[in-house]
Amino acid sequence: MLEYDLNSDKGALEDKDPDESVLASIRPIFNPFPGLRPFSIEECHLFFGRERRVDEVLVKLAENRFVAIMGYSGSGKSSLMYCGLIPVLHGGFMTNAGPNWNILVTRPGAAPIENLAESVLKIDPEHTHKSPDEQRINKNIMTAMLRSNPYGLLEAVNSRAEKQGVRTNTLLLIDQFEEIFGLEEKKSASIVDDASAFVNLIVEACNQPDSDIYIAITMRSDYIGECARFSGLTDKVNMSNYLVPQMTRRQKRMVIEGPVSVGGGVISQRLVKQLLNEIDNNQDQLPILQHALMRTWDYWIQFRERDEPIDIRHYNAVGKISEALSLHADEAYNELTSNQKEIAEILFKSLTEKGLDPLGIRRAVSIGLVAQLAEVTEEEVIEVVEAFRQPGRSFLMPPSMVELDSESQIEIAHESFMRIWTRLKIWVDEEHESAQMYRRLSDAAAMYQVGRTGLWRPPDLQLALNWQKKQKPTRAWAKRYDEAYERAIVFLDTSRITYAAEQKNQEMLQRRLLRRTKVVALILGFAAVIAVLFLIGGYSQWLEANRQRSIAEAESIEAQTQRDEATYQKEIAEQQKEIAEIAQRKAEENEQIAREALEQAEIQRQIAVKNVQIAKTQTLIAEEKRTEAQEQTILAETEFRRAETNYNRAQKLLYQSVAQSMSVKSLGIEDQDLKGVLSKQAYVFNKEYDGRVFDPYIYNSLYDAMASIDGKTYNTIGGLHRNSIRSVVFGKSSTTFYTTGAEGKIVKSSLNGGESIFIYANKHQNRVLKLSHDEKWLVNASDSSYLQVFDIINGTEPQQISGHLSYINDIEFIPRQNKVISVGGDRQVRITDLNTMTSELIRNSTFEFKALSVSPKADYMLGGSLSGAAVLISLSDYSEQVLLESPGNPIHAVAFSKNGDLIATGDERGIIKLMDIKERKVIREYKAHKGRVSDLEFSPNGGLIAAGSFDGTIQMWAMDELDELPIEMTDNDAYIWDIAFSPDSDYLVAACADGEIRTWATDPALMANKICNKLKRNMSQEEWKIYVANDIPFNNTCVNLLLNDY
Repeated sequence: MLEYDLNSDKGALEDKDPDESVLASIRPIFNPFPGLRPFSIEECHLFFGRERRVDEVLVKLAENRFVAIMGYSGSGKSSLMYCGLIPVLHGGFMTNAGPNWNILVTRPGAAPIENLAESVLKIDPEHTHKSPDEQRINKNIMTAMLRSNPYGLLEAVNSRAEKQGVRTNTLLLIDQFEEIFGLEEKKSASIVDDASAFVNLIVEACNQPDSDIYIAITMRSDYIGECARFSGLTDKVNMSNYLVPQMTRRQKRMVIEGPVSVGGGVISQRLVKQLLNEIDNNQDQLPILQHALMRTWDYWIQFRERDEPIDIRHYNAVGKISEALSLHADEAYNELTSNQKEIAEILFKSLTEKGLDPLGIRRAVSIGLVAQLAEVTEEEVIEVVEAFRQPGRSFLMPPSMVELDSESQIEIAHESFMRIWTRLKIWVDEEHESAQMYRRLSDAAAMYQVGRTGLWRPPDLQLALNWQKKQKPTRAWAKRYDEAYERAIVFLDTSRITYAAEQKNQEMLQRRLLRRTKVVALILGFAAVIAVLFLIGGYSQWLEANRQRSIAEAESIEAQTQRDEATYQKEIAEQQKEIAEIAQRKAEENEQIAREALEQAEIQRQIAVKNVQIAKTQTLIAEEKRTEAQEQTILAETEFRRAETNYNRAQKLLYQSVAQSMSVKSLGIEDQDLKGVLSKQAYVFNKEYDGRVFDPYIYNSLYDAMASIDGKTYNTIGGLHRNSIRSVVFGKSSTTFYTTGAEGKIVKSSLNGGESIFIYANKHQNRVLKLSHDEKWLVNASDSSYLQVFDIINGTEPQQISGHLSYINDIEFIPRQNKVISVGGDRQVRITDLNTMTSELIRNSTFEFKALSVSPKADYMLGGSLSGAAVLISLSDYSEQVLLESPGNPIHAVAFSKNGDLIATGDERGIIKLMDIKERKVIREYKAHKGRVSDLEFSPNGGLIAAGSFDGTIQMWAMDELDELPIEMTDNDAYIWDIAFSPDSDYLVAACADGEIRTWATDPALMANKICNKLKRNMSQEEWKIYVANDIPFNNTCVNLLLNDY
């Protein structure tokens, strides 16, 4: 084992870059970094930083013949054993034991006794030369012996060691010992018994004083409390354990520089310092450091200049510690065919398990089991496995030099891979959720069988059916979690059939209610007509009363006239009384006549007054009847309108529900014409009956129909990219856009298709591309520290504008100005004036910003930081204000709304937050994605917001429907790095990690208006009854297809 000289003037502790003579002597021999997997025994000369810890482990092993090496995941436990302890034992440093050692390596896995038996048999060299059948028989015999006898391990090892002729010690190294505790949680009694028997074999082998067996186990420190399940094991661990300590900065430097020297390379000190700073508190520091250095070495060998050491530019090019592993895994994944990608997903889901802790557990599976789960041949599975374990890709074990067959056990090289590869994190979560759903379903089925619960109903039933449709579980998959697969599926089918029958009855009741509502509406309408008739009758009576009153008033006037005349005659008679004595009698007679006339007039007056009173009474009665009739009319009209409103509302809800049901049904139909016409009719119903414009069910149905008709390239635009596309930006035209990415190419393309135009190419990857408002300047930021400025109008060579001291993370034009704001790894915020081609430092921030956005009024910049803070910077005085903080959760996407009232942030955990900028208050928070939110965009018209993610999806909300379900745009298997709305807001374009440009229409109407031209027929009346309803009138969805229907 190579010792690192701590007192040397050169090497690990030297803090200056190598001189020219050293650089001139660079002669790379081989890549000295193993990547994710542990160091092997043969690589002990590359093992640095832990050499002096081996003595402590050796002492404990010698004294107790047992030692438990514990530490967190990624602390180097396995490498310490393989490259530290085992070489020391072979060197004879345990003097009381001697140099002769048999090394047995095993892991509990799912079958600990069988795995132990296989390791014991390997002591006998003749075993490997026997036929497979003989080996299988011997393994079964050994397994039975170990299960039946607590001293079986001791006897089996001793009997085989005696055949070697000399005293030989045996070291049993049990790696990943924490797997034994997972077996205790299984429901199978036989598996639990195996776990107990396995522990007893170990304990008894150590307890025998004359034994030559030494046992070392490696175990994650967070499982130490689980040892209390086994009393004998607890005693052993308490008596002899070693907790692997954190490496010091000096030791970490040795880990970096030591292998580089052995491999014949040279590394710059500034890169060493950056690596030390970045891994300082990272739990997975050692495996991800080894992998990043392996990738950096390979890139350096391929692209280094003469006498150039391994430097920051090589390190940045592979994605640094933060992304190198994920990008490398994606590179392997993207090389697979679509069928192989499906196999890879099943493979990795079977290799991982998410327990109660967030770290996850890896497990080994055989090639044959994966082939059974994926329903493919073993050869197809092996091809996929080889893609992830070829030289330079140590993602899977065993190493590439080991030949694979159906019995070969495949496992992930290290748990850190599960936590760092974004795609695998999504798969692990999906598998965990799927397993949890199956366990819930199986438990419910068991309870239903004994009468302790009922059948499932929504939402549980709908969630289970969605799970069944998406995951398509098989018995081979299910038996890993619960053997009662058939019982669970029968329970689910019974629940579905029962609920469907209930729904059918409910629909019948609803239709009866609708018919009853129609009848009530007709009755109320009839009542309204009667009320109107009453109103007309009352009005007629009122007119008659008015006529009678007029007659009475005329008679009263006539009576008054007659009375006045009588009075006048009386006066004449009195005046003539004295003059005409002769006519006295005549006068008296006339007087008598006058008096009688007066009396008659009084009688007529009284009759007239009585008639007036009668007329007034009749008038009041008529007025009351008229008012009552009016009130009845108003009440009838109100009830009629209410009934009509309820009817219309019920009808809208019915048709909207039918439209959504049709949309869901269309997704499972293979007939392209039927699928298309069904989605179109669903859209028509939804539109006619005031459904949501951005209804996700309608959208998904239309998209699925269009994609089915046009094929796999429906949403793909051909281009010149062959590798990851990192950025996309539109011009003023609704169709023209520019893209760039990992290949360094800048390409101009169009939504209408056609040939893409090559603009420029760099030798390193580009990160982000932006276009000025007048479309004169195209600005590119790459892994370098300068901005690249293209004059699009004049077509001149690009200009380079320096300023930053490190790579640039994001850039953005200030609205209506030819100025660019940029942020980078140096934590500088700079403004570049394209008129003068000069860069000005406006702030040295305490944050490293991964994304930025500028407000529409150009008064603020919003930055999303690596530390999880959203920071607002004033563009007048350049002051900072932290708006949001989520430590340890980097923010990769930020955006201002078009009116500047809202900001949006998207983080590593897939969470999107909307904040009112004036109130400084988060108004919405969505757990929208299963992976990093890579970009957020508001549409140019301000009506939509969309988020792209590393989970390969885009989610889009209407700004006036933020509480509704979003439209989810899928049909993509790769990371989405960037998204952009077309200037008319009609389309979304995504830049994807597999080198594809994908587009989605934002408005369902854009797809609905095209679909009829792609179909050959309408629905038949029989299909209408099946997929729409019996009581909804049949119509032809696509009018242009009527001639084809006859």
